[in-house]
This record gives sequence, C-alpha cells and structure tokens, in this order.
Amino acid sequence: MANITLNNIFQPGNIYAEDEDKVIYLTPQIPLVFDANKWVYKQMPSIKQWKADIATQTHMHKQQSSNHLTFTFPENIELDQQWIALINQEQFELGLMELYAIEPQNFKKYVDSEIEVKVVDEHTIDDYISVHSQFAAPYGEEYVRESSNMIKNQYINDAKTRLIAYKQGVPAGILDLVIDETTVEIDGFGVLACHQRQGVGSVMQSFVAELAMPKPLILIADGEDSAKEMYVKQGYVFISFCYHIVKEDI
Repeated sequence: MANITLNNIFQPGNIYAEDEDKVIYLTPQIPLVFDANKWVYKQMPSIKQWKADIATQTHMHKQQSSNHLTFTFPENIELDQQWIALINQEQFELGLMELYAIEPQNFKKYVDSEIEVKVVDEHTIDDYISVHSQFAAPYGEEYVRESSNMIKNQYINDAKTRLIAYKQGVPAGILDLVIDETTVEIDGFGVLACHQRQGVGSVMQSFVAELAMPKPLILIADGEDSAKEMYVKQGYVFISFCYHIVKEDI
C-alpha cells in the first residue's frame, strides 16, 4: 500500500481545463453533482488567486446551471487560521476528506444467512435507485432526479460496479466499486438507518474483500464522521487527507 495516494480515487466528470496548478471539472450533463463540477488544486493558491478563482468558477457554473461552488485543496496541506477565517467569511462549508486502505486478506470475513449481496443488474437496478434516492434526498428533488437518471442510463457501461444488499429480501444498503489495475475503491457506501447495526455493512465489505483479492481496498471517509472509527476498528490504515469546501445556492 506504499504508493497509494488520493490520485487513486476515481474522479467523475469531464476535465474542462488543466495546468500545473489545478484541474477544472465541468460536466454540464449533470450540473448539480458537486464532485463532477469543481476545481482541484495541485498547488496551494494565494489568497488573491483564490478570490479570483471564486469569481471565475461562479461565472462558469452559472452558465451551466450549477448552483454551487466547490474547491479541493492539495493533499496533506493544512489550512491555517487565516484561510479558515476567509473560507467562513466567504460562506463556504469546510470539509476534511481522509483516505484509508486495507489489504483484503486482513479484512475479517462476515457471513449472515439473512443478508444477501448482489451485483446490480437489470433485475435489481430499481431497488438500488430506491436506496440511492433516500440518501440523495437531502440535496433536493432535482438532484435526486438528475442523479437517479444518470445511474439508470449509465450503470451498465460506467466505470463503477454497483452492489446492493438485501436483509431478509428487503433492500438495505448500496455500495459502488471502482476497480483499476492496482486498487479497488469503495464509494457511495450506505446502509439505510432502519438496517444499521445489523451487520449489513460488514457483510457487504466482506463480499468486496473477496472480490478485490489481492488488490488493496481504499475509501474516502469524512474526517468528522464517526464512520471512520468503524473503518479503523475493521483494520483500515490512514493514508492521507485533503480539505475541500462547498458553497451552495449561489
């Protein structure tokens, strides 16, 4: 796992422009998806440059009906108090993303006869979307429609392998995999509240560990989310971090 970095994480969306300082993702087909419409800094910008970038991104996003701004800062770069104060002043929400990894053979095997994990196909895609819609609901009805339509139209040919878990035949959780030459990334992992703490998530990850062998599993955890404590208990190792900021309803 020595060479794993945030560059191993799958990035959705279209690259609009790239230079030595940043990458600009702009995806007009899905304007409401934050991660597909954002700027990723390779080098830390000056405050003056960042303020100019806010103006430029605002113009670009409004042209394609994206109603948010979002920036990701370089890997393993801490933000000082001046930056944090400016981010708050500009009314951005500050988040911390942490990268974790585990060798699949180190993941404990979990089996439960009441829990079944399936790769999503034409027979299970509607169940997958019904679970996804519940997780997407806080972002608004328009986002639910846009993201659900994208999944329905692209799930057969897109870069992700999608899984769904059933508890006694009832849809309980979903999880996406991005499988490349060196790693298997867990993304979009969620278990419905009514099925949490019933072993659903552990059985899903155990299924993935077998599928991933011998490639390491990687995932992004919210630095302020209690879920990362679960990952550490399961044997995941912290690799790196980065800060990201979002401003909604521009």
